[in-house]
Amino acid sequence: MPKVIKKKTVKKTSVQDDDVKSVALQTVEALRNKQQQVLIGVSAIIIIFAIIVSISLYTSSQYKAARVIELEAGQFYYGEVIDDSMSQEDRWKKALELYQSAVDIKATPSALFYLGNTYSNLGDTENAIKQYEHFADKFSGDTGILPIVYQKLASAYFKTGQNDKALDTLGRLGKVDNGIFKDTALVLEARHRSGAGDADMALQKYREIMMEFPDSPWISEANAKISADEAEKAAKEKRTDGTDESAKSSEAPAKEPKQPQPEEAAAKE
Repeated sequence: MPKVIKKKTVKKTSVQDDDVKSVALQTVEALRNKQQQVLIGVSAIIIIFAIIVSISLYTSSQYKAARVIELEAGQFYYGEVIDDSMSQEDRWKKALELYQSAVDIKATPSALFYLGNTYSNLGDTENAIKQYEHFADKFSGDTGILPIVYQKLASAYFKTGQNDKALDTLGRLGKVDNGIFKDTALVLEARHRSGAGDADMALQKYREIMMEFPDSPWISEANAKISADEAEKAAKEKRTDGTDESAKSSEAPAKEPKQPQPEEAAAKE
């Protein structure tokens, strides 16, 4: 009889309870770690948001406080405060004190601008320059007031003999907002050149206005200066030509002394 072959039973290896527990614990730990990371991230976002809100509220409160003081300063600056005991200079000094307080709390474009103007009104050109420079550095994007600041800054530089800085400032004025104030910069430079005795350069600037800005509000001034220069040159040439003709007509031909003829000389003898 054929021999019966018995099948061997393969024992299945089972996962030990300890291994299962270990895997479960690792999974739980991983979930905890991820949860902690999420919580940390959310907490960080909440903290950042809270900081932004706090800064915004603080900045807003600063702005409001500075604005109140600035408005009060404006009343003294423009003489709206009725006080017969205060002279105009006294009002400017009070305005200066208030504008400075406003700037110390929150430097706004208008407060800095008027602080510079008040110093200028009081004859303190050096401090006026400092405030205008501060404005130009801090609010270079404020194209509403910046052109006026540049004009006042250039004027202050000219007044203190800092001509190079003044001309540089006018150059910056000419570049504001794609050059819409270039004609103003040119006319201010032309006036300075004319006052400094550099008539040729002044006329060059006026001609630039005539050529590049035919609709400029300064076109009348430029045209008048150029026309006056041309008229003066024409008159000078006419005077020169008239003098030459007069000199020629007044010159009588020199007569040679009459030489006695041989017959006349003999008769006299």
